[in-house]
Amino acid sequence: MKGQKNIPFFGIDRIYKKYSKDIINTVDTVYSKGKILMGPDIEKFEEKISKLCNRKYAVAVNSCTDALYFALLSAGIGKDDEILVTGFSYIASVTPILRIGATPVFVDIEPNYYMMNLSDLENKITPKTKAILAVHLFGQMLPVNRLEKIAKKNNLVLIEDSAQSLGSKNKNKIAGSMGITSCLSFDPTKVIGAFGTAGTLLTDNKTVYNKVKKLRYHGKNLDTGEIEILGYNSHITTLQAALINLQLNNLEQLINKRNNIANIYNEELSNIEEIETPKIYKENNHTYHKYVIKSENRDDLKKYLGDNNIKTMIHYDKALFEHPLFNNYQYRTENLPVINNIKNKVLSLPIYPELHDKEIIYICNKIKKYFQK
Repeated sequence: MKGQKNIPFFGIDRIYKKYSKDIINTVDTVYSKGKILMGPDIEKFEEKISKLCNRKYAVAVNSCTDALYFALLSAGIGKDDEILVTGFSYIASVTPILRIGATPVFVDIEPNYYMMNLSDLENKITPKTKAILAVHLFGQMLPVNRLEKIAKKNNLVLIEDSAQSLGSKNKNKIAGSMGITSCLSFDPTKVIGAFGTAGTLLTDNKTVYNKVKKLRYHGKNLDTGEIEILGYNSHITTLQAALINLQLNNLEQLINKRNNIANIYNEELSNIEEIETPKIYKENNHTYHKYVIKSENRDDLKKYLGDNNIKTMIHYDKALFEHPLFNNYQYRTENLPVINNIKNKVLSLPIYPELHDKEIIYICNKIKKYFQK
């Protein structure tokens, strides 16, 4: 396709263009009522997301990072406790552990799915281990039944980081429904994204629910008006809740569209020996928050695609503990050969509902051409 315009990695501007009338109407409805914070759309959102994820309670907070921190705090985790977490994820999967003063213990990943290797997880449990922070990645879930059995057998708190997997399923379990708490992200890049920042903590435990409601609002008991604990300012605005509600009505349709795009990629790229397309756990439904291929030629392929107006990203080029941040914190890591190998090979291709079929084919043709050189 001669003269192909730039294909962005994210399609947020396209989303706005497609739904601008609905978005503008929502803005007008919210602002005309004058309830910018803690408006009725927040409660509607919490009811909707808790029902979607088969949970009793939901608390909307500023980000999934805050939700993870509140999850650890409400579980009584603190200094010198060890928390098992993948070494291959976005930095927000581990910073709440550092912030609370606990010690992250990094677990290696499965080579085909990029998520925690549960055998390695079991091998790294010690008497100091207090919790598992289970990170689903790129739009699919870890094996829930095995995770829950490991946690129960070893009397460990199980916290679910489902920032990247809203709408995905493992067997009959939906993302957001496992462990004592689950944490969701509505970052603008997610399958459902706010036009700003937003996250949610989900739980079936009323004590946790009541505590997190106080934590997000300066420690305030909303029934009495008293400040009872040291809290934080972790709201989302009424407008963000309303805009998320608007998209949640189309969640199934949005996931189907992502799967359709992934199917085109799979069909077009699966015969290229030099790359590996995403693998799916046989018991999973994937949402393709990211479409991640693997190639020995990753860096050169990325440059080639960029030269041809195709924006790609790398998720992730470092193990979590390789960031300079960790020079100042205690952590434990050993035997992570898969992460050390994978981080040099993964490349994320554009995937969002507003990506046109002709653009997907153009991307695939360029990848084919690269490997025919």
